[in-house]
Amino acid sequence: MDGDQQPLPEPGSDELAALVTDAATRDIYEFLHRRRANPPTMVEIRAYMANKVGESHSQTDRRVRSLRERGFDLPTVQNGREHRYVLKGWRPGGPRKTGPKISKKIRAQVLAPQRCAQCGKTPLEDEVKLVVDHKVPQEWDGGDEIENLQPLCEDCNGGKKAWFATYDAHAEEIRTAINHEEVHRRIGELLKAFEGEWVYTELIGIVASAQAYQEDYQKRLRELRTLGWVIPHQKRHNEGARVRTYYKCVSWEPWPDGPIITEIRRREKANKAAKAAAKTEGQTG
Repeated sequence: MDGDQQPLPEPGSDELAALVTDAATRDIYEFLHRRRANPPTMVEIRAYMANKVGESHSQTDRRVRSLRERGFDLPTVQNGREHRYVLKGWRPGGPRKTGPKISKKIRAQVLAPQRCAQCGKTPLEDEVKLVVDHKVPQEWDGGDEIENLQPLCEDCNGGKKAWFATYDAHAEEIRTAINHEEVHRRIGELLKAFEGEWVYTELIGIVASAQAYQEDYQKRLRELRTLGWVIPHQKRHNEGARVRTYYKCVSWEPWPDGPIITEIRRREKANKAAKAAAKTEGQTG
């Protein structure tokens, strides 16, 4: 039987206990199962677990991720300004056993350059230890495919985790943005989620490249202005050795009905034609 046709285990069943061995994670599953007709937000899930077992937010978030790792199809669906967690069924492949997901072979491939992807230090010359890092964090639905993995030294890995933790308040919105297929929509939804706050360009790049690597994601960002979006930028010279660039969305327009890139190219062509016509009129006037 295919995973998407297999019924979900009932709350309190032996099947569920065999698949989800942690009692608190089963509590979350059972809560989501009961709320399938009215899916809860993460705020509601956290409140439920805090009331039931006194659990911290980070523990609850981790348990929700573990349900996905076990094969449950648990997407976040936007409803107005809220993001609700819908227990739909099984992901392709059905139930999964938990355990190490990055094989020794993949680990060796990732660490083969023997150089930190961020600072460039090496174990041989700088006596650093390299670890396998997820470019898009697992907390934001980043996967274990090799394209999402990179070698980082322990210092850079720790610094990255601390930096990403500053975005915890926007984690749900970031996860939702990452899962959009079109790169312009991923970038746009990320900027909208920050509601006019400045967003560091590196975070935009990570979200833009979540589905496929984007060599020039900043160009994709600028193309949103063609759709009528107002997106100023700011350069900061006092945040370390490098100049850091930030963007924010001041105002935005609804997404077009068809493919976003098609509408952008249509408007670019129309704008170019209008400029050419205005130039010709100015020369003959």
